[in-house]
Amino acid sequence: MGIIERFFAPSPFVQLHEHAKKVHECVELIRPLADALLAEDYDKIEELHYIMSKTEHEADDIKTELRDKLAKAYFLSVGQNELSRFLAYQDDIADAAEDFAVVLLLRKTKIPEELKPGFLAFIDQVISVSEQLMDLESELSTLAEAAFTGEEAENVLKGIERIGQEEWKADRLERTFARSFYDMEDKLDPITIMFLDKYCKRLSAVSNNAEKTAKYLRLIIRKK
Repeated sequence: MGIIERFFAPSPFVQLHEHAKKVHECVELIRPLADALLAEDYDKIEELHYIMSKTEHEADDIKTELRDKLAKAYFLSVGQNELSRFLAYQDDIADAAEDFAVVLLLRKTKIPEELKPGFLAFIDQVISVSEQLMDLESELSTLAEAAFTGEEAENVLKGIERIGQEEWKADRLERTFARSFYDMEDKLDPITIMFLDKYCKRLSAVSNNAEKTAKYLRLIIRKK
């Protein structure tokens, strides 16, 4: 790429949003994985794990290509290191989603009927946090054009606050679910409890990483 092409290369923010959409595709697979677990359809879990792995790899490909472009880009409204770190935080969301799929593969765990509603409520809230982050990132190009300042920045900051609130709801649902299965220690075997706890940790990492990504975007805006 010549020096002129580097100066006027396409904005990386469009591709950053493409990465966000691919990451969210990974997160959306969590719900059918959970449905398969509750239905004790372990063949379906195998199938969905393969799709998860493929989707996460596609996200990695976008990440690698974008990092290469960032290393050669000039005249960005945000520093290359900041964008690279933001991209890494975003990629952690997909990694956490894939970790959940991997844990489901390790054991054919059976979840009692009374735990299923709380489990699904927690999962749906985790997915909601990721979805709101993806919606927020659809505004990245507009935000970049405004140099991360002004009304556009204020709107994004409000969205970031909402993501924090939604992640807090996910934390509460996680604690409620965890309390419910630990209250059943006399009915559940220790390995089942251990795996339920693993599910909580992997799912919580998804929403935590989404919030971390949003908070880092807030830091970028606040520095302007």
